[in-house]
Amino acid sequence: MRWRLLAVGRIGRGFLKRGCEHYAARLAKLAPVEVIEVREGRGSPEAVRAAEADALRARADGLLVALDERGRSWTTSALAEHVAALELRGVSRISLAIGGAEGLDVALRDAADEVWRLSDLTLPHDLARLVTLEQLYRIETVRAGHPYHRG
Repeated sequence: MRWRLLAVGRIGRGFLKRGCEHYAARLAKLAPVEVIEVREGRGSPEAVRAAEADALRARADGLLVALDERGRSWTTSALAEHVAALELRGVSRISLAIGGAEGLDVALRDAADEVWRLSDLTLPHDLARLVTLEQLYRIETVRAGHPYHRG
């Protein structure tokens, strides 16, 4: 699978940036991955969400997955099986969209091919990026039969 992680804003210095770089590098050894950052929107919360949604949608490639608290919850093993099933159906590229501080625009969430939830907890968008990259790496290790995932 080819992964494209679409995220609003840049991660500054510190442990989140280092963690994202770490898991992106590990994932890249198992599957192609791109991390694409789009500009944060300006204006009212509605205008911000709409501008960010347009930027995220413009950079999407393949199956579009919105990461949102109202999405489907997965176990890692079930998600690895789902990704394998998508590949069997001919899907070779997945773009995952992470909204900014104001969250994802409802129109983007509704237009996405799938909506996945990372957690029942509300995560800051920078932390959601780190969790997503780690889980993509974990999914690919499950698919490769690598011992990283012990669940």
